[in-house]
Amino acid sequence: MKKWHQSLSASLGLRGGGMVLLGSGGAVAVRLHQMALGVPAREPTSFMLLLAAIVFLCGSAGSALLFAGPALWEIVEVSERWRRMPPPDLAVTVRPDRDV
Repeated sequence: MKKWHQSLSASLGLRGGGMVLLGSGGAVAVRLHQMALGVPAREPTSFMLLLAAIVFLCGSAGSALLFAGPALWEIVEVSERWRRMPPPDLAVTVRPDRDV
């Protein structure tokens, strides 16, 4: 089965989606800047905080899609140190309580 992200159309779509996210994040950032000029310093509203979160998410996801594209779904080998170990055998580790 061919992986969907290895096609040219998927690569162009992912990178185009990244550009759309960056553009919309930029538009929200401009609106946030206009709103910030109208309020006193250090008194952001909850709507301004929401806009800031949207700018951050659009910028992060958009740059990842634009610059990495289909490479986000590449399979990588995980080092032995960070692999999940199977659960220990409970019969070996469980000991009866001892009176001390």
